[in-house]
Amino acid sequence: MHLVELLMQHNSLSGRKHITPLGWILGFIVALFLGALAFGWYRQITRNVNAMETISSVVMVQVDETPVPTSILTPSAKNDAPNWNVKIIQTPLGVDMVEAPREVTEQVLKNYDEALDDWDAHKFDLEYLKTRAPEYFIGKQLSRMQGMLNWMKQEGRAIALREYELLPLERSVQYAPNGTQTFLIEYIAAGKTYEYDLNSRERIDEQELPDRIVMTELSYDADAKRWKISRIALAMDFNTKQVLWQDQ
Repeated sequence: MHLVELLMQHNSLSGRKHITPLGWILGFIVALFLGALAFGWYRQITRNVNAMETISSVVMVQVDETPVPTSILTPSAKNDAPNWNVKIIQTPLGVDMVEAPREVTEQVLKNYDEALDDWDAHKFDLEYLKTRAPEYFIGKQLSRMQGMLNWMKQEGRAIALREYELLPLERSVQYAPNGTQTFLIEYIAAGKTYEYDLNSRERIDEQELPDRIVMTELSYDADAKRWKISRIALAMDFNTKQVLWQDQ
């Protein structure tokens, strides 16, 4: 018997055709399959949207934006805490965000660049890095870097922090309302990250990474009067919006 005859039955009296029970069962299975495909597509779309919401919740405030804002005095937890004014600005997306004076943003970038450049310049000198780590890192990130230094010493490996190129997009800085915490947002080009043998200084391992958005939190240390890296908050694939790393 042909497949069509299994699914459709001919009524010899009326001359009409009707679907057999097997045909109804097969139709139900096909409907379930199509429904599962549609649901999977919906989940994929909403996951990408949620990833976008994660990054858009920290809107990228460009350094050269100059809207007319309202000034707010930065609350101070310490008497020697910074006393600069922060400003509420409206981004092109229509979201109110906090911005500090330009000279503060310049210091954020300067202190961040100094930390990564000094680490890479001395990546094979673990004792130097161990001594300097508290100058560049604070809080959770300081603990992580100290743990990484212990691992590097044990395994005889070295790791650079800044062997990457930026995409042709301007770095962005966004502040917390107290003005003493900020997110630095970088757009990093696809490339490889390497591990080195600590003694021979040869590359011994590598990992490929896509174009990505990296959000680094910095906190102001009033005693040291400099910005220090307090955590790597988020890394996201620039093209797929897949979250590569998110601090919990």
